[in-house]
Amino acid sequence: MNLTWQDNCFVCGQDNPEGLRLAFRFDEEARSIETVWTPRPVHIGYEGIVHGGLVATLLDEALGKLTTLLGTPAVTAELTVRYHKPVPVGRPLRVEGRITRDRGRLLQGEARALLEDGTEAATATAKLLRTPRS
Repeated sequence: MNLTWQDNCFVCGQDNPEGLRLAFRFDEEARSIETVWTPRPVHIGYEGIVHGGLVATLLDEALGKLTTLLGTPAVTAELTVRYHKPVPVGRPLRVEGRITRDRGRLLQGEARALLEDGTEAATATAKLLRTPRS
């Protein structure tokens, strides 16, 4: 499977009118990525709380986007998310991701979503499989 990035990506694409349009800061030396997102009321699961699926999506995107920026596109084979605190609507959420292992076709990564005060709202570990470059 060849992966071809498009600017219509739901999370980071700037051309998707329904998307989140997030911009990521990439640190090649640290093999890490970061973004800040402020959820709106349309992102709720329960009143005033962001839907957990969106939080998982952000964690997954941080790692997937990172593999692309590192020049080794990969797809998520496994994502394990742990929720620690509710994510409130209308408050900035910082999402960070980093690659922790790079061996053969398999990459492993960790991501976390942090509330304004630095408290972890959610963490994730992932296994990603390299794909051929397009």
